[in-house]
Amino acid sequence: MAADRDEKLAQALVSMGLLTPEQLDEAQRVVEDENTSLVQALLRLGYATAQDLARAAEQVPSEAEDRPVPAQPRAEDLAAEPAQPPDRRRRSRKVSLDNYEIDPEAMRDVPKAVAEQHLVLPIQVSEDRMLVAMADPGNVFAIDDIRARTGKRVEPIEVDEVELRNAIDHYYATRARSQVSMQAATSTSLDMQVTGSEFAVDVDQKLAEMLDQAPVVAIVEQILEQAIQMRASDIHIEPRADNVRVRYRIDGQLMTYTTLPSDMHRYALSRIKIMAGADISETRLPQDGRFATEVDDRPIDVRVSTLPTYWGEKAVMRILDKSRALVSLNQLGMSQETMHTWERLLHTRQGMVLVTGPTGSGKSTTLYASLHTINDDTKNITTVEDPIEYQVAGVNQTQVHPRIDLTFANALRHILRQDPDIILIGEIRDIETAEMAFRASMTGHLVLSTLHTNDAPSAATRLVDMGVEPYLIASSMIGVVAQRLVRRICPRCREEVEPSEMELERLELSADQAKKIKFHHGRGCAMCRNTGYSGRIGVYELMVITPELRDAIAAGANASELRRLALRGGMRSLKYDGLSKVNAGVTTAGEVITLLFAGEQN
Repeated sequence: MAADRDEKLAQALVSMGLLTPEQLDEAQRVVEDENTSLVQALLRLGYATAQDLARAAEQVPSEAEDRPVPAQPRAEDLAAEPAQPPDRRRRSRKVSLDNYEIDPEAMRDVPKAVAEQHLVLPIQVSEDRMLVAMADPGNVFAIDDIRARTGKRVEPIEVDEVELRNAIDHYYATRARSQVSMQAATSTSLDMQVTGSEFAVDVDQKLAEMLDQAPVVAIVEQILEQAIQMRASDIHIEPRADNVRVRYRIDGQLMTYTTLPSDMHRYALSRIKIMAGADISETRLPQDGRFATEVDDRPIDVRVSTLPTYWGEKAVMRILDKSRALVSLNQLGMSQETMHTWERLLHTRQGMVLVTGPTGSGKSTTLYASLHTINDDTKNITTVEDPIEYQVAGVNQTQVHPRIDLTFANALRHILRQDPDIILIGEIRDIETAEMAFRASMTGHLVLSTLHTNDAPSAATRLVDMGVEPYLIASSMIGVVAQRLVRRICPRCREEVEPSEMELERLELSADQAKKIKFHHGRGCAMCRNTGYSGRIGVYELMVITPELRDAIAAGANASELRRLALRGGMRSLKYDGLSKVNAGVTTAGEVITLLFAGEQN
């Protein structure tokens, strides 16, 4: 099977010295997280080249007799070449896609996710055959998959991998935009149907009926599908004077995906609001909602927020892909020392531990990873969340419903009657929730929650500002971890660079200090869409509450004084952790500077 061969190939790479065991472990985590093959994970991470894989494949026994028969060659091809024995490792001469006219219709039955998985691009199609560009024309599994999807005979041509990755991104994005444009062009007929009616029909009811029809449904589905395939966390639909801009947030950065005609704005927004259970007749007030959908058989939850602006309502859709596996603590980016200390805090029988940071800094991911670490059959773990982002086996999860007065505080009051060992509160938002959480942590429960602060020491002063008594904080809180997310350097195009004077100045590093750090950046490649970055990783500071800090909190010390004591007690700051990741080639100086200035962290 493919998995067995991947394992043998990996072991061959390790034995030949082309891959380290640590790199293999990281690649296997990518396989689990992204549901891809080990070969693709190694190529994506830059831990192996096509040449390395070819050399290793020579050491792996062939399994051709167990595989499906590949597509038969054309008669004219057989006539043009001498007969040769079948050899899976044979490579045809590479060609350039510039020599071919790409037919967008060829991509219709092969989704982008499949094209990226197999590294293939359908380029021409006829009644019974399909010409497909492939990085590995000997990949019979890819050929069989395409044949099964299309019902056509596959004729592969070999193309350089980098050129192929770039072409997959370009041509699938171009086809998606053209589909949206074509569908949007028919929107004027919807206007005629609504405004041309001479009957006393409720316009909103009429509009709601038409929104279940194409092209509006197709446009919204296309926007969602592309966002999910590109691993976007948010979709922004923004009306402007002469068009509607659609942007995706990928790795924390917004990028424009496409634009729609202005007359599509009303229908697209109304369709989204109906899906989210919002009121389509109300356009003057902000609204919130949510809906569930499926994309490529993956369950997706979408949270919707609308806001009235000068040119009309803006909508933001936050995407939660429930098919993603829960991460473990060792995948978050914590240093070994920080992770071991945090795990020790999580195994304390009672007390309060907090995860702090701004919106979108990965706090929920850290909480779920922490639950994963301490979850077993001997503990009664109960959560109260808004929303429940992941369903965790063995954990009792409660969803907040403010409309029926099921708030964090009310839910927590009842949870305490359920004999819990560990309680997770999605967020401490008000004094009532905070006081109940701290009192629970004093009566034999471990309580985990999140708070919005710039750094770990500020958590105590933020709680005091909310109205929590300092003695409650001092007696209950045992640890606070603050975090941010920074973009990872693309492993394929990563290289060392010299830092600029401005970077050294903003990082407050002397020339001697800078010599001890290796600086890196990504020069840009097809794998990272020429951004130099691929994915994100956490930067952390962990403040353990020592007796000295406990006394200072009870005495009402400010955040600066708490920071000084924490650093003296061994806390490593966000800046320290960020520079450690710069030195390791994980992120850039620019990302750390953005982190520090955004959080006003020194």
